Amino acid sequence: MPHELRRAPGDIKPTMTDQDVLDFCKKGLFVLEGVIPDRTNHWVSEYLNQEGNDSQTLLEEERFVEEVLLNPKVSGVTRSLLGERFQLPDWMANHRLVGPQKTKNWHMDAGSKFERTCNLLQVFYIPQANTNEMGPTLFLPGSHLVPIPREELEHFGHLAGQVATVGPAGSVFFTAYSIWHRQSEKVDSSTRNVLKWVTWRTVPPKRDWIIGNDFEFTRVDYSYTNDYFCGPARKWQSVLRVSEMFYWLCGKSEEFHVVGGAGWPFSASDPRGWAPQR
Repeated sequence: MPHELRRAPGDIKPTMTDQDVLDFCKKGLFVLEGVIPDRTNHWVSEYLNQEGNDSQTLLEEERFVEEVLLNPKVSGVTRSLLGERFQLPDWMANHRLVGPQKTKNWHMDAGSKFERTCNLLQVFYIPQANTNEMGPTLFLPGSHLVPIPREELEHFGHLAGQVATVGPAGSVFFTAYSIWHRQSEKVDSSTRNVLKWVTWRTVPPKRDWIIGNDFEFTRVDYSYTNDYFCGPARKWQSVLRVSEMFYWLCGKSEEFHVVGGAGWPFSASDPRGWAPQR
């Protein structure tokens, strides 16, 4: 029986700032460490260890909806990036590992479009503490805006700049849907649960998170590089992609005009450079 489609309540308050949202556009990743209470983490872990229970049936538990999906900090991030009345997940997977496991291939999930938009979020929740020995999921920040055939990712190994889902119990990782990720090698004998779901936007984008008075669209730094996406050419490509995504999230797509060359948004972080006035 599929889980009934359900929207979040309309009274959820956004918790992200302009800079937080811009950073998400750059990295495709936002992390909350240990935000789910220990008592909830313990209950979720025990639930998943009981025979006959699985991750999908957790969505039918009102306690899970209230204490995890609608946790004020978790739902505040989701509300900031997807707007009011976002759709709660109708499916959930558990990437459960028991005992040692080999590393899996890099991939992005099916249906990835590499668009400069944010109509859905992919969310990962660890109900137990994760260590490097437990085979944590690896993400490559910035990869969500880099179009590449899925089969080419299978040839990659260790990538400089990768980030692991290592953290205390109750940590939640919000990602752009098209981010590159994989399971790392698990070397210990523990049982590891990682719950993953997708939640969707139901309203047009607009800048209605926590707005700072000192945030200037034409003066912030839209560039992003890491140890893998490096060099001048990739930096400037990221500027275009990040700024376009940020403008879209602000509901300002019609105001996004690239003049080319060294003009805006390339010059946005250089006060000597030319930039259109808003």
